[in-house]
Amino acid sequence: MALTVGNLFKESVKYNMKLLAGQAGLCRPVQWIHIIETNEGAQFLHGNEVVITECIAGNDEEKLQRFVDTIYRLHASALIINTGMFIKTVPDSVVAFCEEKKLPLFALPWEVPLVDVTREYCQMIIDNAAQEDTVATIMKDLIFHVGEKDALLHQLERLGFMTTCTMAALCISLHMPHGTEEYVRESRHLKMVAESCAKLIHDQYISFEYREKRILLLINYTAEDLEQYLDSLFKTASAHKLLPLISIGVGDIVKGPENQDANFMHAYAACKLAARKKERILYYKEMGIYKLLIDNENTEALTAFYADSVGKLKDYDEKNKTEYEAFVKTYVACDGHQGEVSEKCFIHRNTVNNYVKKAEEIMGIDLSSWEGKARLYVALCVEDIL
Repeated sequence: MALTVGNLFKESVKYNMKLLAGQAGLCRPVQWIHIIETNEGAQFLHGNEVVITECIAGNDEEKLQRFVDTIYRLHASALIINTGMFIKTVPDSVVAFCEEKKLPLFALPWEVPLVDVTREYCQMIIDNAAQEDTVATIMKDLIFHVGEKDALLHQLERLGFMTTCTMAALCISLHMPHGTEEYVRESRHLKMVAESCAKLIHDQYISFEYREKRILLLINYTAEDLEQYLDSLFKTASAHKLLPLISIGVGDIVKGPENQDANFMHAYAACKLAARKKERILYYKEMGIYKLLIDNENTEALTAFYADSVGKLKDYDEKNKTEYEAFVKTYVACDGHQGEVSEKCFIHRNTVNNYVKKAEEIMGIDLSSWEGKARLYVALCVEDIL
């Protein structure tokens, strides 16, 4: 539900503003308006801004081309050139560049006061941001069962979200220390990328942050739409150099805003597990035994089950400066094949057997039995989700 360049353009008829190029980019979301005259000033762009310039550089086509190239690389959403004083007409090379890059390019007559344009645009952006915050708050209240459900659903309908819609849940995390300047910057880029890709497919979506993770609820997406979105997200994140930094958890497509609590938790859990396993994407529907563990509300029982098996190894390692927990994880990852374990742990095959026996002794589990192997595997899965 982000405001787009096209939304602003519809309100600009009274300013006699003309679209010169980049019609294919009118769906780009807009976060703010910024007046810039130099390449140096453009370096402060965060992305998704509509840039306005009076072209003080005048008719220096080369300088103007460098300026347009700079704001494009910094992910501006559109460019408005104030024509009539410093520049009479926009050069054909600039028009051709914007058309090729799908960057909306507008000409605004010099007689139109920029203060009127920026005031209206900024107010539209502020109003839209306030509505986005309201929708996100209502959705979080529904997910976490805060307030009266029917009243919340009625509020959503008033804001244009039908209660019969379906929602696909996604959760995206960034692999970097929280609270740093770098995290704040990349988190802002992630929000921009995730929402821009959503806007290209359907007009409506809900986006908010929860525990340093970006949550998206994509409205009325089919399975094909979802795959298209993820493909677009990967490509755009790669262009922004974000792809190596993210893990994505994908929930299901579920009907009704009031039914998204479990869907949200599934996407969130899948994201956490993907990050822990250093995977780029993990679908809840493909999580196997983890699905049973995540949906088990008795966390005390899961914790006790873990403590009575792998937890014993962890305690033993801490007290004795050993690495039996790491060994059994390698042992399970290698399906118990002695040769593979020997190679990965850099130990002799006979030593593998000795380690297995010691781990069995510490945990009280017989790893030669199916029951023992199953108990160890489940305990390691429990560790992943706790």
